[in-house]
Amino acid sequence: MLWKIFLKERDVMVNNFIDNLINQEIFRKLSCSKELLKRIFSSFLFIPMIVLVWLLDDTSFRILCWIIYCMIVKEIFSQKISGHWMIRCFALIFCFLGIYSFIYVHDSCGKIGNVFLICVASLTDIGAYFFGKWLKGPKLCPMISPNKTWAGLIGGFLCCNLTLWAVYPSDFNCGFWGLQLLILSAILGDLLESALKRKLEIKDLGKTFPGHGGICDRLDSLLLVSIVFSVFCVFK
Repeated sequence: MLWKIFLKERDVMVNNFIDNLINQEIFRKLSCSKELLKRIFSSFLFIPMIVLVWLLDDTSFRILCWIIYCMIVKEIFSQKISGHWMIRCFALIFCFLGIYSFIYVHDSCGKIGNVFLICVASLTDIGAYFFGKWLKGPKLCPMISPNKTWAGLIGGFLCCNLTLWAVYPSDFNCGFWGLQLLILSAILGDLLESALKRKLEIKDLGKTFPGHGGICDRLDSLLLVSIVFSVFCVFK
């Protein structure tokens, strides 16, 4: 009950904050929408995730990961979704593999490995969203996700590549093409969850993050990136 009250109050505060920003002259000139500002706010939620990964000890890190998985399970089997048991079981297994892989990377590469994966997923998502909004153009997969464009796909690759190679040239032995595969995995993870939600006939799995849905909505790209990178760790 207290958690629901907290989420409700937080959503009110975020919406009021965004409304105040929109009323400013600079945002009227830039024609910024509430949706765009919510997306910016949600994107920066990866920063506390990186901080947590860096500060937590190994045991606390594992506990947090499995708590997140339990929250995802609650979203998948919430009352707002009825039927579609095969799809929900697939989502459950996929999320389990993603969380397990994220922990495996932590054990194999250390905290910096997890930070690397978070950056790949978040930079790809940010680049794809802003390039897609800016350039628009042909749709990528209109039957699955009508808002995603080919311009967004290219923007995701550019944003992630340029930022990572400038800030951290090391690629964790996955190589140039390995990094491209991770970026593609981030995009496919987003599309996969969009396809699942379309089958379930819902917009978002939860309301944990304002403007971006639930835990699974926020971590879809990271989960698939973690699975693919863990395969690199096993076979490198």
